[in-house]
Formats: sequence, C-alpha cells, structure tokens
Amino acid sequence: MPPFISGTEKVKMYTMKVTNMTEMEQRIKMRYAFAMSSFGRMFKPNNIVCEMRSLCREWSENINEIPPAKDLYQVDRYFLELWKKSHVDRTNRK
Repeated sequence: MPPFISGTEKVKMYTMKVTNMTEMEQRIKMRYAFAMSSFGRMFKPNNIVCEMRSLCREWSENINEIPPAKDLYQVDRYFLELWKKSHVDRTNRK
C-alpha cells in the first residue's frame, strides 16, 4: 500500500441511478406537456405562440427546475412569470 493510504480512511460512496435515454426522453415529453397545459389554461390552446412553445421546450429539458406543487394557480403563475421574464429579455435584445 502507498504510504499515504493507511486503509482506515473514511470514504463516501455515491451511487447514481442510471437513466436510459428513453426514460429521459419520456420525462422531458411529460414536462413539456405539463408546461404547455399551463399555457393552454392561461391563453387557450389556439393562442399559444411559438415563443411559448420554445420556452416550454427549454424548461422541459432542464430537469433540475421544479415547478410549485401546491395547486394549478401556483403552477400557472410560475409559468406566467417565466414567460414574462423571457419575453422581456427577448424584447430588450432587439
């Protein structure tokens, strides 16, 4: 054994659940549908614009972002604030 390893050190072991691609794709699709349903409730499906779809796609791919879990009002408010923020950011870039 090398001199810097005594064999009595404490080590932490980490395990990660391996998620195969189809599971991840399914999760992203479900998150996309969840976000789109919020915009559908707020704006009616025929009034959803491409930028909203794009925001939903970007949000769905960021698995670390968790929406509120209290009620649909909070969920819709969350997505409305995301929309306002992204819409203002895009408007300011022009």
